Amino acid sequence: MAVVVQFEAVSKRYRLGANQTSLRELFTKWGHYLGTRSKAPDEADKHIWALNDISFSLEQGQVLGIVGHNGAGKTTLLKILSGVTQPTSGRMRVAGRISALIELGAGFHPDLTGRENVYLNGVILGLSRKEIDRRFSSIVAFAELERFIDTPVKRYSSGMYARLGFSVAAHTDPDLLLVDEVLGVGDISFQQKCFDFIHSHVAGNKTALFVSHNLYILEQLCTKLIWLDGGRLVQVGPPAAVLRAYFDYMEQRMLATRREGPCGRYGLQITRVGFEDSHGMERNTFRPGEAVVVALHYDAQGPIVRPSFCLTITSPGTGQPLVGASMLVDGKAPSCLEGRGVLKCRFHALPLMPRVYEVWGEVWDESCTRTLLGWQRFGSFRNAESAAVGRPTTEGSVRHLRADAPVRVPYCWEY
Repeated sequence: MAVVVQFEAVSKRYRLGANQTSLRELFTKWGHYLGTRSKAPDEADKHIWALNDISFSLEQGQVLGIVGHNGAGKTTLLKILSGVTQPTSGRMRVAGRISALIELGAGFHPDLTGRENVYLNGVILGLSRKEIDRRFSSIVAFAELERFIDTPVKRYSSGMYARLGFSVAAHTDPDLLLVDEVLGVGDISFQQKCFDFIHSHVAGNKTALFVSHNLYILEQLCTKLIWLDGGRLVQVGPPAAVLRAYFDYMEQRMLATRREGPCGRYGLQITRVGFEDSHGMERNTFRPGEAVVVALHYDAQGPIVRPSFCLTITSPGTGQPLVGASMLVDGKAPSCLEGRGVLKCRFHALPLMPRVYEVWGEVWDESCTRTLLGWQRFGSFRNAESAAVGRPTTEGSVRHLRADAPVRVPYCWEY
């Protein structure tokens, strides 16, 4: 297979802080250097490596996805590929025409009409005048802007602006399609149209590279994934293997940021939140179907009569409540809390799929008219397929991305 993209030890460095803005500032800085014989200005400046020694190749017909948290270097990599910026070091080679769906409508002029901007943007993306003439009707129809094509784009809504930008870029018939978080364009129907276009491009043995936080789409479309972290290449390989490692890493980060000791008022404070198994052993990783005990360590500065605790296990991505326990409903409030102690809530055999879950809660007073502790995040725990008792594991924690139901219940297939 022909190699479409080749990265060889590519690095990109950016300077932190403001650039020099005048000759006076430059002379002042160099004068200080000559007078003190300190380090040269370039050596003293602080820089950040957005990409650091990245090497990979992409062959014709392959679809590469890039994952990583914000600031990992994903967009910088796409900007280097599309020619927006040049690498600081290393070599990069791209074969064929590129269509970059990175900043939609970046080449539009606000005072020009939609029609004029189609021709302007099309030329910028490498189309000839005749090619634009042949595709013009299709571009306008795809963007659903027939009535407004002769209106200056400065009067367009942001959605109309982005739709026209996507439509022009989509009709360049590229050898390499670069996509960076643009599937949120327009309304639901237009988003589906964008997704259908990308899917048809991939199905046509074309080469593509995607950057997205929507791991569902990456899992469905890509043949290979790259995981970037802090500008470095952590892992490259099949989507299942890379996603498994990436999910484990992100889940451990979520667990590490668990907040201890939610603030309180009216003399009640939760000093620590722990999680235990059915044997009383403190853990934060459980098997699906195991009991999970939430242990609330409290400090009551004075007697608190019949406080009502409410807990909810939620999905961290959406905050969707999954399982709850409320003393307001079951009437199991303790008669009185005073001093330091532990209150536990045991959730029996939680039927949850492997992932991290959050526990939120609040505490109401005896009259159930005011909160002693407002609604807040108490902590988080993790479900994994093969969690050994007493210690976390990373085995078998791949999500069923296309069947993202968070609750596991018994079922069977019949034929």
